[in-house]
Amino acid sequence: MLPLMLAAGCAGSSDGGKAPATVTAPLGGPPAAWPTGPTTPTTADAGGARAAGAGTATGASGAGAPAGGVTAPAGGLCPTARLALRSTDAQGTAGSTYENLVLTNTGTKPCVVRGFPGVSYLDAAGRQVGVAAARSGPAGSAVRLAPGASAKATLRTVHPGIQKGCDEPEQSTPVAALRVFPPANTTALRLALSDVSACSSPTVQQLSVTTFTR
Repeated sequence: MLPLMLAAGCAGSSDGGKAPATVTAPLGGPPAAWPTGPTTPTTADAGGARAAGAGTATGASGAGAPAGGVTAPAGGLCPTARLALRSTDAQGTAGSTYENLVLTNTGTKPCVVRGFPGVSYLDAAGRQVGVAAARSGPAGSAVRLAPGASAKATLRTVHPGIQKGCDEPEQSTPVAALRVFPPANTTALRLALSDVSACSSPTVQQLSVTTFTR
């Protein structure tokens, strides 16, 4: 089953001239756009409703600043309130699904997206299920979004029943939404899910996500 999503309100680094690093650490919450220092954000999610399949989610208010006092690229960081989220191009492979998480600038001014989103499953009560997505691949560069322009990150989901610790029916549970923190934001968007289950174990790495690109 493809864990596709429709609408509901469900980090990169400054390389200093060096080649981008490959990051594999799990995303436990809102990411920082420039990980030069830790962040300790809160998670005030956006609301909304959505059925399974491709769709959109509007943003919620709230934005974080780049970590470590690093100056953002021209245009300023895109706050969640000026971003819409949708899922596209889902493709299934043996035991996994790949899909694009697309952020679109809904504001009237250009803004910048840089880095990895924070991604995790939520149950119907809004509680996180399983492990948050691990970062996959290089940190990437800033993407400047004109009004109406979009950036995408690829999300891989390993299906329940594949990995040890999630290969028995009682080791997975229904989930209601995918929570997505745009880079450097402490407010999330949600993509509602229908007929999707996820690994409930806090140690099974079911999700991984790339940085945002054009």
